[in-house]
Amino acid sequence: MAKTTETKDFVDHSIFYKFYALPLAIGYILWLAYIGYTDIYYGLMINHHVPVIDVGIQLAILWWLLDITLTKTTYRLEKDKLYMIKTGLWTKKELNLPYEDIFGVHHFKNQLMKPVTYRYTFHEYSKLDNRPIWSLLYDIGSDKKVGRVLMKASEEFWKEFEKRMPGQIRIPQEEVVMFTYKAMEKKLRDQGYFKDHPEMSFEEGIKQLRQKGTEMGGREDELTGADFHGEEVELENGTSKETLEAARRRKAIRDDETEEKPAEGEKKPEVREESKAEEKAEKK
Repeated sequence: MAKTTETKDFVDHSIFYKFYALPLAIGYILWLAYIGYTDIYYGLMINHHVPVIDVGIQLAILWWLLDITLTKTTYRLEKDKLYMIKTGLWTKKELNLPYEDIFGVHHFKNQLMKPVTYRYTFHEYSKLDNRPIWSLLYDIGSDKKVGRVLMKASEEFWKEFEKRMPGQIRIPQEEVVMFTYKAMEKKLRDQGYFKDHPEMSFEEGIKQLRQKGTEMGGREDELTGADFHGEEVELENGTSKETLEAARRRKAIRDDETEEKPAEGEKKPEVREESKAEEKAEKK
């Protein structure tokens, strides 16, 4: 869980990978060549008219190229929440996630099996940023689905994030999934389900998720005890002790909560999307 003593905000920005400049420049050159051939040579010089369909396609391609070029992201670790903002071509999207609603962050990769059902997925990163993609899972108030944010950030950002949520950031996927399942299980038990079934421990759940031959654990070093900094992690029954301690703290805090969340319904995160086109329409 978040450390209450951590008060200084930490800000991280997307970066432009300079080697992506060449393919991006080639894209703009091909776009100009497309205009020169279809609009000027074939359209005006030969057929003496403007090819409307081609012009529409060219505008769509230009929009796509400019959006890739201009999209930037900013992450800010605040005292009690993670704030994210993504700006692009005439668009702005903001996202606020309290630390208490975040289940964990694991390395993103395409999985053969989906461990949880995602209600929302936000791609909060720049396509011109070549850093690894990480998957953040968070609580949306549902007992069946969760939210997901795909992110790219610096090593310094992840270390600061780990200080606020020790044992839950950059951990194996099955550990994040187990945090998620435990939170869902609590909501269902509060509604009266599983009365005749004992609560499964975090360690037992990890054992069931970590099956030999599956890709639930991501990289091999996530299962052998080496963390993402190349350092050895102390394990307990195959799971890092730091993760287990974070799970116990999270459970204790949830058990101490006096206010119960609504059993039904989903709380969507605070997301605002604005565009210049929409603002002009409103003025009219």
